[in-house]
Amino acid sequence: MQHKPATLETLQEYQESPLVSRFFCRTCGAHVFAQSKSSGRYFVASGVLVAADTPAVHSIQHWKAGDTGDGGLSAYLPGWPSTDISCRLQAPSGSPESSETGGDAMQKRPVESSDSLQGQNNLQARCHCGGIDFFITPPDASSTQAWSQWSDLLIPFNSGYADLDNKADVKWFLRQGNTKYLAGTCACASCRLHSGFPIQVWAFIPKSNIFNADGSSLTFGHGTMRQYKSSPGVYREFCDHCGATVFWHNDGRPTVIDVSAGLIRGKHARSEELLDWATGRVSFAEMAVQKDLVKLLEEGLQQYAKQH
Repeated sequence: MQHKPATLETLQEYQESPLVSRFFCRTCGAHVFAQSKSSGRYFVASGVLVAADTPAVHSIQHWKAGDTGDGGLSAYLPGWPSTDISCRLQAPSGSPESSETGGDAMQKRPVESSDSLQGQNNLQARCHCGGIDFFITPPDASSTQAWSQWSDLLIPFNSGYADLDNKADVKWFLRQGNTKYLAGTCACASCRLHSGFPIQVWAFIPKSNIFNADGSSLTFGHGTMRQYKSSPGVYREFCDHCGATVFWHNDGRPTVIDVSAGLIRGKHARSEELLDWATGRVSFAEMAVQKDLVKLLEEGLQQYAKQH
């Protein structure tokens, strides 16, 4: 878009760098627009578009894929242009403005965390502005005490499976001999409208393995965290400063929390030292608006699994 959206004043602006601003809903955290200051163009988060306004997928480009270390989700979308091109939100490489964008400003902020969480195999999770900062510890004895009904990621809710409530108490969220946590992709309408994007990535973590940066047990509402009740008994947290999606949880299974995997700071983007990614399907794929994109992702996930 070359013109300023009429609804911009109703959104929260977050200036992530001198030349990039993002705009998100103050109530639920959904990202709606981003603006490149160098070009003046506005970009629309496709997850907020209704089906009639959503264009078909003709090609896919992965911006700054090299920064991920492992390709991130681009590894699951083979056969499409994957050149490590510059992000279109930023100024063109080599231009005077590009040197002003700097790196991730959040990375320059000192991390204040408990000594008890340092020097271990814990992973930090942090939003872009640093207002939400917590740690995830590897699975331990407490992890096996958590319970959750089955995730649609593994057993579709429309499958007719008799034990969706997981009365057998299968610890499906623990993987690789209880050394990793399950992570995967979701295309449900609620996640799409909450984040503003057609695909949301979640890691399923027992609450006992999530700690505030000071070493205390996880506290909802800590720092810049804001809660949005997306449906009865269902809660979503986001950062009210930068708009980052943070958690999903509900009253029915309070001991397992969905953590937005993009916040986790592993060795590479997919944090595979602690996360085991589901490749069988995209959760709630049938609810997707951009069905062509989700179909490509599911095919890519399954192809990736065969090759690895």
